[in-house]
Amino acid sequence: MPEFEQVASVDELQPGGRLSVFVDDIPVLLLQHDDGTYAAVEDVCTHDGQPLTDGPVSDGEITCPRHGARFDLRTGQPKCMPATESVPIYDVKIEGNDIWLKLCECDHASFVGAQPVAALQTQSQSQSADVPDAEAAAEGATAEDASDDGRDKSVDEKMIDALRTVIDPELMVNIVDLGLVYSINHDGQRAYVDMTLTSPACPVGPQIVQQSKMALERLRDVDEAEIKLVMTPPWSPERMTDEARDHLGIF
Repeated sequence: MPEFEQVASVDELQPGGRLSVFVDDIPVLLLQHDDGTYAAVEDVCTHDGQPLTDGPVSDGEITCPRHGARFDLRTGQPKCMPATESVPIYDVKIEGNDIWLKLCECDHASFVGAQPVAALQTQSQSQSADVPDAEAAAEGATAEDASDDGRDKSVDEKMIDALRTVIDPELMVNIVDLGLVYSINHDGQRAYVDMTLTSPACPVGPQIVQQSKMALERLRDVDEAEIKLVMTPPWSPERMTDEARDHLGIF
């Protein structure tokens, strides 16, 4: 069972301040909120192992300064991608002028209470009377001409199939199942897609946008694809499909 360890003195930390300490040789970030209460979390982002030390704190959450993952300072739970695992938190005890910490033995669940997402809804500005076969999509995948029930696929369905071949390289899940695609439209041979990223600071955003454009323009129904990045409404894990949640181990 973890024991409390004295790590600092009250005089070393002012309201709104933070202090890097060690507990059992593990780096821990100790913070004092403006109201005088304390919080302590392991100083390592569970997404990529980078320090949380300089991350902004707001509304009881700390944001990783590298990729934008947010964590609840009370529970350690991740609040947004790209993080899917909780960060360990520490109990804080004040005795006289000393600050003591010990690892919290609470259950660090990932995305507790997240609900399954609804299926992607698509829109169409115009319909094509003659829908030709789709060419090979990204990475050798193909968009089939017929759906599972034997009917011809619409242009929108072929566009969704093509976008499913675009994989987020950090999470290894396609962008449709991640819920990054907000809407698709087509007007003649032009395709229009509104999509988002798991975080505004996502470093692979340009790569995902370019691959989405290329995947769509490989279709015979699409001469040119316009990809628009939108951040409203902001993405949240609730937009993921059950398949994506299973792949990431989120229940």
